[in-house]
Amino acid sequence: MDRAFPTATWNEAYGSFILHLKAVRAAKTAYFYNVQLRMLLRFAEAGSIPLEKFGKRHLDAYLVSRAEDGKSQSTLHHDALCAKVFLKWCARNDFTERSLLADYEVRTAPKTHKYMPTEEDMQALLAAVHSFWNPELNPEVRFVKASRRVFNRDRNYAIVLTLLDSAARIGEILSLKIEDYQVNQKQIAIRESKGREPRAIPVSSGCAEAVAVWRKVRDRVMKDVPKEEDEGYLFLSEAGTKIDEGRFLKTLKKYVVFAKLSGKISLHSLRRYSLNKLAKHNLLMAQTIAGHKDPRTTLIYTKIDSDFVRDMHEQVGVVRGILKSKRATVRKRLV
Repeated sequence: MDRAFPTATWNEAYGSFILHLKAVRAAKTAYFYNVQLRMLLRFAEAGSIPLEKFGKRHLDAYLVSRAEDGKSQSTLHHDALCAKVFLKWCARNDFTERSLLADYEVRTAPKTHKYMPTEEDMQALLAAVHSFWNPELNPEVRFVKASRRVFNRDRNYAIVLTLLDSAARIGEILSLKIEDYQVNQKQIAIRESKGREPRAIPVSSGCAEAVAVWRKVRDRVMKDVPKEEDEGYLFLSEAGTKIDEGRFLKTLKKYVVFAKLSGKISLHSLRRYSLNKLAKHNLLMAQTIAGHKDPRTTLIYTKIDSDFVRDMHEQVGVVRGILKSKRATVRKRLV
């Protein structure tokens, strides 16, 4: 006897799917699917296409309409992937009899060039964090109270250095609590991550020094705040609360402009720079620190330039070892 499938509407399935994502995935993931699928729902409703009848030709028509609206190939790639994931979930949860797009081949999106910061870029960025809050070097802050300048300078310097040292995401760093920074073990514990897997990341002495300076400022600012009112975040806003990611991105952009660096440098650029450096030395280490389940994801962050290949080639010394053995053999024969 065949199973009976109830006739579900797009809105019913969509609402249940988003609720499921909110329960088991990161908030950003749920938001991403929410935005992408709303456009699909509008298309299906405009064409009076029932959920259980939506197939490959309908997705083709949807992607063509999106392309005609000026959407990029990368956006079309995400549109198709989201539709496949959603309809596969519908089949698993009895909203449709089968996965209607199971055999649909999603076109690979062209890889966009992502700016890879240099060591000089990062040196200039860190220097800019200090220089920006110096009234002699930046007249714009001359009317800002000295205590506020010190607060922002030492906090932001510690955050940027921690981002570089840990290769962590900005959300992970801003979610750190004081107890997550384990001084004696010289590591930070990432408890809230995109992959939902906690991980421990070592902290270098240079980063530890910057965080220690900031901790003294934090203790001074929060000394009169009742313990129960302190939310316990390692890095605080001036109001004593968790720092907003968007606002910190704007702050970083100010430093980038002040240092006259490329406008392509973003918070994610710092993670890309760090993982690139780590992966060149040891891919498994970089994967572990990044929290990636697949090393191929880590490799996306890696840019193998000709200088690096030349240095590694010299270190391995394939021909050098052969010639050395050959010379030794010749000497033995002569003796």
